[in-house]
Amino acid sequence: MGGNPLGRKVAIPGEYSPGVLHAIPREPVAGGGYPVYGLDHWRAYELSWLDAEGRPAVFVGEFLFPADSPNLVESKSLKLYLAGLNGERFARESLAAGRIAEDLSACCGAEVEARVWGLVSYPDNCRLAEFDLIDHHLPRQAPNGPDPGLLASGGRRVDNRKVRSELFRSLCPVTGQPDWASVALAYSGAEIDEAGLLSYLCAFRGEAAWHESCAERAFHDIMRACAPDQASLSLHFLRRGGLEINVYRATSPVRPKDLLGRDARQ
Repeated sequence: MGGNPLGRKVAIPGEYSPGVLHAIPREPVAGGGYPVYGLDHWRAYELSWLDAEGRPAVFVGEFLFPADSPNLVESKSLKLYLAGLNGERFARESLAAGRIAEDLSACCGAEVEARVWGLVSYPDNCRLAEFDLIDHHLPRQAPNGPDPGLLASGGRRVDNRKVRSELFRSLCPVTGQPDWASVALAYSGAEIDEAGLLSYLCAFRGEAAWHESCAERAFHDIMRACAPDQASLSLHFLRRGGLEINVYRATSPVRPKDLLGRDARQ
């Protein structure tokens, strides 16, 4: 696979070029005595190739990466790879999806599912409105970044409590550009202090880390500090260059039907 194109001026491929895909090893996270499952769910909005007769066609793509794959696929390299498909001919959408899945699987070292949707057939079923917004709280200052000490749980028990925030921001570890996301947390167990949770999430604003690493860190910190009986956390990042990344981590398996749909900002 190719070298990391992030932060460099790289020409857009004029033809199918799977070699431009760049793998980044996942950062290991120490376990905490609880099960961890997840998916990295990517959407591609600049997906196009030629049909059997040579007409350009456009689609929305979804790529599902296992959370335990050895590697991440660097997002700029994926944009370049998808651009290289623009001049390829595919008689059927399933053939294109199969090619993409094969190439992404080779890059990340695990089986990737690729879905291709027409612009009319795409199932747009956003369910983030089911989560209560906690952004009315005043977050405490956290000069040392996302400190787990900001997190706390109380004595009252809740069942399937769903909360979200639209205030999450982190930084690209290479370019320093801001990465914005909506955060959704569903859990059962001792009630989590929501002002402290918001303070913790807002403390990522100066943190330079990959999307997946932010989600992993937040999930493990919440599990260790608050010890919910069960939990699922998802970070829904806004698109850059036609690619959007949604990272899911949970104490039970995450299935494609569990994906929450596009946020209003996506």
